[in-house]
Amino acid sequence: MPRGQGGQEFKNLRSDNADGIASIVLDRPGHINAYTTEMYREIRLATRIAEADPEVAVIVFSAAGDVFGVGGDLNEMLEYLDDGPPHERVFRYQDDLPFATIRGCRKPTIAAIRGTCVGGGFGLATACDVVIAAEGTRVGIPEAKVGLIDGLAIARLFAQMPLPALKYLLFSGSLIDAREAWRLGLVLECVPADDLLARAWEVAAEFAATSPAAIRAYKKIFRSYDRPDHLDEMIELLLGDPEAADRMRALVRHRDDQRP
Repeated sequence: MPRGQGGQEFKNLRSDNADGIASIVLDRPGHINAYTTEMYREIRLATRIAEADPEVAVIVFSAAGDVFGVGGDLNEMLEYLDDGPPHERVFRYQDDLPFATIRGCRKPTIAAIRGTCVGGGFGLATACDVVIAAEGTRVGIPEAKVGLIDGLAIARLFAQMPLPALKYLLFSGSLIDAREAWRLGLVLECVPADDLLARAWEVAAEFAATSPAAIRAYKKIFRSYDRPDHLDEMIELLLGDPEAADRMRALVRHRDDQRP
């Protein structure tokens, strides 16, 4: 089992610290980084450990393999729904989400994304201060295709990208490539895949060379402009609309049928 900072053991990620940069590598082998409750909980804990470590100046998120994240594990979510009311597991799932922890982190955070970055993976990336994408990466918010909403997207992206483009991503569930994401302001840079981590480390080193107190003050100011998220509306829709569960079941069956 991979060990992280302070000897903490993780099942779904690796974490370490070098030269003031904490590296959190998402790695759920065999599941293309579909995020389970356990994985979300580990991401949140690893972020908190890095934030509390006085030797860490910057946190970089990346992923093993070619998928940064495909969002929440639909099989797990269906299990939660099939438990029936009062859906305690769904509420615990909401409580374990790491996005508020990442957005509220007092240290700068960087997401180095490649491959597929959608749903919760996109949520994690855009919760970071800076996103750097490998060429060919595809990003998006496909929740509407299964009858759900992304309860965080508007709060994260309302002032970051043109409103018509945000509405298109939300209403259509379509994916766009990294170049288009860069054009819309979703990512800071789009670089060749082989250069992704090196460039993320260069930016992290630039951040680490500046004043930690100044960065904390900037981030505090940015948080004062944050809009409220809509996770409650997301959970209400999930629990109250049978069509959402039916769409998830159909998607899971489709994926199973596509497997060799």
